[in-house]
Amino acid sequence: MIVKDLSNSFYPCPKNKIPTKNTKKEVLKEIKKQKKELELDFCIMPKSTKYSTVRTKKYSERHEVFFSKAYRMKSIKDGLIVFLTEEMHRGDFGVHGKNGDKLNRYLKKVAQKAWMDYYKKTEEDFRKRYGKLTVDKEKKNGR
Repeated sequence: MIVKDLSNSFYPCPKNKIPTKNTKKEVLKEIKKQKKELELDFCIMPKSTKYSTVRTKKYSERHEVFFSKAYRMKSIKDGLIVFLTEEMHRGDFGVHGKNGDKLNRYLKKVAQKAWMDYYKKTEEDFRKRYGKLTVDKEKKNGR
């Protein structure tokens, strides 16, 4: 049997479906969804060795710095999010862990300063938006 190389004789078949009238809406919906996801990862926090400002394989868990029901969406919209490792997020010494208060207070302090610098706002504006001042607490406690 003689086998002839036919690889150059045929056009390759596309692997992905070409959008038709039925799937065009789905494609546009997917693009809109991806854009929305990118907006959710908007971060104004300064770079640090304690967290990442972009999602990576190691730093894969997003943490909203002000995370109660009232402030979670405000944190996301304002860019007050960081990406943490699983241990730093949910571990014993993570922000949601039983011994993670030190890291949590640090993130809140940095977030307040970043928010005021980025949006050119005052401490009073921050208090109105988030209901509390974290830098003031630190000064009063002498920390």
